[in-house]
Amino acid sequence: MSIRGICPECGFAGDMAAFVAQGEHNQALAAALEIPSTLGPRVVRYLGLFRPQRKALAGAKALRLLTELRDAIAEGHIQRSGVSRPAPVHVWATALDKLLERPPTKLPLQSHGYLFEVVAGVADKADAAAERKREEAARSGAKAGANRAPAPSRGERSTEDVLAEHRRLASQGEARPQPQPGGPKRLGQLLEGAPRPQEQEPES
Repeated sequence: MSIRGICPECGFAGDMAAFVAQGEHNQALAAALEIPSTLGPRVVRYLGLFRPQRKALAGAKALRLLTELRDAIAEGHIQRSGVSRPAPVHVWATALDKLLERPPTKLPLQSHGYLFEVVAGVADKADAAAERKREEAARSGAKAGANRAPAPSRGERSTEDVLAEHRRLASQGEARPQPQPGGPKRLGQLLEGAPRPQEQEPES
């Protein structure tokens, strides 16, 4: 015996199982909409790996799979064998591409375990590549610092400063004003013009 229900919006009457299934499909769609759009087409193909031959994927199963996948992607990390690795969206995209290119031989899938293993492998390689880049950047920074000329210490004048000081003093010497003919005379000039005492002849 089946239980019939009526939709309060459109008045459709049918078996209650149809309403339950429709509700599960609506929830599955809502979960799918929360998955990043770049992964959408890949996720649709991925769900096909769970579908039994000559049968449609049940609404309850689709809801469970999409909810689990949505939550795993939103975490941003993947943890396998006690090791946690960053798993941004591009890591999931690469993992889904690899899995869809070479799907497992035993189908249909029963859980996300196979995908999570692929994601962990991709995340491990991405994390190792990022670590190498950080080490190379650190080494490049250390070399640049070693090749940089040391700054003169406080109180110590550089060669450029000494040469600039010599040029400044030389320019001041060239610009030193010369005495004018009608101007005040120096002491040496005054002495040169002073009368000298007459020499006396020795007495015989």
